[in-house]
Amino acid sequence: MLRQLARTASKAAQRPLARSLATQALSRPALRSPRTPSSPSVLMRQASSTTPHSSTVDPQESAAQQALDEGTEALSRGDLETAKKAYERSVGIKQTSVGYYNLGVVQYQLRDLASAITSFEASIEHTPSSVKPTFPDPDAPTPELTPAQAILADTHTNLGAAYILTSPPRPEKALEHLQKALMMNPDDGEVCYNLAAVLEATGELDEALIAYERSLKLGIARAEINVRNISAKIIGKRREEEEKAKQTGGSVASQDVSPSS
Repeated sequence: MLRQLARTASKAAQRPLARSLATQALSRPALRSPRTPSSPSVLMRQASSTTPHSSTVDPQESAAQQALDEGTEALSRGDLETAKKAYERSVGIKQTSVGYYNLGVVQYQLRDLASAITSFEASIEHTPSSVKPTFPDPDAPTPELTPAQAILADTHTNLGAAYILTSPPRPEKALEHLQKALMMNPDDGEVCYNLAAVLEATGELDEALIAYERSLKLGIARAEINVRNISAKIIGKRREEEEKAKQTGGSVASQDVSPSS
């Protein structure tokens, strides 16, 4: 359920469908590199070698970009350690949101969740202040995300994944970041599905049902099974509550009519 490396500006609109959270939302999902199909799968994005604000004038930024390119090339070969060192070198030269984002993805793949969370948070910190999650106009078409917005949305998605995998899991943080990702792109059905899975795992069944239904409308066909299952859970829960209320009410009534001494 991890979004892969930031994409190039020219491919910002090419968003492959994401993988969902595991059936049990708090279980540990596995990870796969885009170039290693034999590995278990997770939600991903394509690797990028271009920052949202690249420049050919600034020597420092040019050097950071070169290291970023080297990291992406290493990742395409499945060489995570070399990719990690290249991305570390990139942010060491110039701290950028895309550099920290890519570093966080590699650290996540290397199972270094604490470092991945730190890098993703750093990516958010270095995002321009003008780029932030906001509630979109419900009456207007969803605008296409800029490269910087796409990176930020994916960063929040990945933080949601990382916080689910921490020990102990932190579903409240996962929900916070998945909600921010949806604020930026409310038509992302996979993130909506993942949000529903975390809500279900934390017992928020009514909200989870709403999120599953929306993800189904957004084209996530497997959400139909979740909608049926969680609807059954809600009905069963309400029946239990009604039975308890009847038992409590009967007990109170019998006490009220009993004679006092």
